[in-house]
Amino acid sequence: MSDDYERTEALAAIVRERTGINRELLVEALRCGFTAASERKYGTPQDIRVHWDQRSEDVQFEAFKTVVKKVEPGMSHVQTTRTEAKKIDPEAKLGDEVGFPVSITDFTRGAVNVFRAAYQRILGQAERKQVFKDYGDRIGQLIPRCKVRQVYRGAVNVAVAGSIEAIIPYEERARNEEFQQGDTVLPILLEVKEPETDGPQLILSRRDPRLVKRLFEREAPEIEEGVVEIRAIAREAGVRTKIAVASNDGRIDAVGTFVGMKGIRVQSVMRSLNEERIDILPWTIDRNILVTSALLPATVLRVSSRDEFSDETGEMEKVLTAVVSDDEVGRAKGSRGHNVRLAGRLAECRIEIEESSVWEARKYFEDMLVINIGDVPGISEKLAQKLTVAGFDSARRLINGAKDRVLNVKGLGEATYKKILESAIIKQEEQEEFVKGEIERAAEEEQQRTDEELDIEKNN
Repeated sequence: MSDDYERTEALAAIVRERTGINRELLVEALRCGFTAASERKYGTPQDIRVHWDQRSEDVQFEAFKTVVKKVEPGMSHVQTTRTEAKKIDPEAKLGDEVGFPVSITDFTRGAVNVFRAAYQRILGQAERKQVFKDYGDRIGQLIPRCKVRQVYRGAVNVAVAGSIEAIIPYEERARNEEFQQGDTVLPILLEVKEPETDGPQLILSRRDPRLVKRLFEREAPEIEEGVVEIRAIAREAGVRTKIAVASNDGRIDAVGTFVGMKGIRVQSVMRSLNEERIDILPWTIDRNILVTSALLPATVLRVSSRDEFSDETGEMEKVLTAVVSDDEVGRAKGSRGHNVRLAGRLAECRIEIEESSVWEARKYFEDMLVINIGDVPGISEKLAQKLTVAGFDSARRLINGAKDRVLNVKGLGEATYKKILESAIIKQEEQEEFVKGEIERAAEEEQQRTDEELDIEKNN
């Protein structure tokens, strides 16, 4: 096989590879490639121009030379005599630029390699700029027509729209999701890298919660119409997703819209997520009610909240305690705690699950700590009534109450206040000591019962 044939085929193959791209970009890349090849061959570049016939798809190349009286030594690739020029253009005169046909076969194998490198570099840069332009405003959107090329060290390399190189990093894959070469995949666009960076330009995700939202938008046109919307979403990719939905039309049931007739819509989304569980619940601004719904399938008996300092964030955070029956604790927490974690993310708070038996025991002892104001030594029935009306109906409230507010109670002077306050403190401390003993005794009894049950199991 001749070198000429190989060089001709090299050019033809390169052109065939790029037939689907912008023609202007291809022509410019070919011109730059030929220019670089000519510089490799002659030491200085030729003025190469490319002509592409759109009808015949014929590509021709010309090297323009200046018409001179006498060609200088080593300049025959950029200069020509008038006699030679008239073979191309009979009207050519001194100083004119005349184009002479050139072919890839005119160059050495080394020059062809230079051509190939320059061509691919210029074209690659142009393509990456075009990708950045086309995809830069599509962050968070679904990217269809993705096919897996390779799975390496957990990362999935895919081709977008047939040729654009993209990647799903390992940390953006859903749990237990496996891919094989040739598989189709539907991710969202997470990031578009600048054209100057190396490697895959599109960073995709199958883990991002927005993927669930985009999949529902495909199934429910009411979302695009603004009739219904997703107000909150929490996801553990590959395991479970919880979404809180709302309707902007009182006649439309938001949950039913997302579920679809006989569950067809939610099932379609689940199939796209490899059967990931999806819980759909009605949105409410009341966090207690939202948590109650989010912890399904467990039945929440009651919810209480408190503000607590977080060592992790260094800020105050909302903590909700959800009380469930003892036999539903596992259901409320979910496998590896994912159900309660997702509920907390959905409601933007931390959730603690408490067994009803523990809550009842705690409530029992908390109630024991409450001392009615009338039981405080030194407080008459009449004064107790006045204090109760003023909001000081227990010893603790009297102790914690502002002095000036307590002294506003009719008939209560400074001396009496000091006396009953001291009495309330002593009474409260005595009660707390008593309750502490009761808690310890109850704990010992519980431990004894546990030990006895273990002994019975051993003997059996």
